[in-house]
Amino acid sequence: MTLSADRLAEFDAFLIALNRASAGAILPLFRSDHGLENKLHGGFDPVTEADKGAERAIREMIAAHYPDHGVIGEEYGEDRPDAEFVWVLDPVDGTRAFIAGLPLWTTLIGLRHEGRPVLGSIGQP
Repeated sequence: MTLSADRLAEFDAFLIALNRASAGAILPLFRSDHGLENKLHGGFDPVTEADKGAERAIREMIAAHYPDHGVIGEEYGEDRPDAEFVWVLDPVDGTRAFIAGLPLWTTLIGLRHEGRPVLGSIGQP
């Protein structure tokens, strides 16, 4: 099934709203108490409240606007990964830079339709 230009424009506008919501959860924690945790036993894979809060905010918006869509996120895993539409999330790509206070991190959000990528964004709040 091919997506219409109107449907793609709808999702593109929503993608921008998701980036804004993500930035709203992340920016107050940048260069402040971000709640660093290590999610890897025997190594170092950092996660912060910014990562988790941003993914929660994005997931809440998707659930409110498109409850039949799936989500695959770095922090909270998969929810309906075989849905027709699936959002793929990395709320803070570059967590190590984020915790060091370096502005070299992004928010990555993609949308798949029937398993194929159709939209994506790199947000740099």
